[in-house]
Amino acid sequence: MNKVQVDYTDAMKLTTEVIGSYGALLVANNRAGRPNVMTIGWATYGIIWGKPMMLVLVRPSRHTYKFIEEADSFTVNLPPPDMADVATYCGTVSGRDADKFKEKNLTPVPGKQVSASYIDECVVHFECRIAHKNHVLPQLLDPEINKGCYPNGDYHVIYYGEILGCYKSEDYEL
Repeated sequence: MNKVQVDYTDAMKLTTEVIGSYGALLVANNRAGRPNVMTIGWATYGIIWGKPMMLVLVRPSRHTYKFIEEADSFTVNLPPPDMADVATYCGTVSGRDADKFKEKNLTPVPGKQVSASYIDECVVHFECRIAHKNHVLPQLLDPEINKGCYPNGDYHVIYYGEILGCYKSEDYEL
């Protein structure tokens, strides 16, 4: 699909809707350049350090964690509603056990401004350079969130990605 650059703020309403419903697809490439995809249902965005940032959360138990730890960037991809089943699959099947790109006929494309791949079939993607990361610290976390979201103690790492570019399918209206 032909992609055109747009202002990232133009895609924020759709981003919130997709993440809040069936999930966005995060892609990170390992050192060898192989991409892995996982579904994310938790993310946020805003201005930090005077730059547009997207924050994504990845648990160390996830296969993608190894990839993003080796990476300098990631992409966040918004699938259209007719790909909600793909988001479900990518959120329930590990890349340790299956090639999700192959299984769901997804096309990884080299990023335009980052080394991470994006998913061609998605209608919008953000290209993010990792600027910082930090671990969720249980002793500083609200007890109710801790109890409800981390019953097994598998705390996320938060990756701060500077949004270097946002692209949409040429024929898709935001």
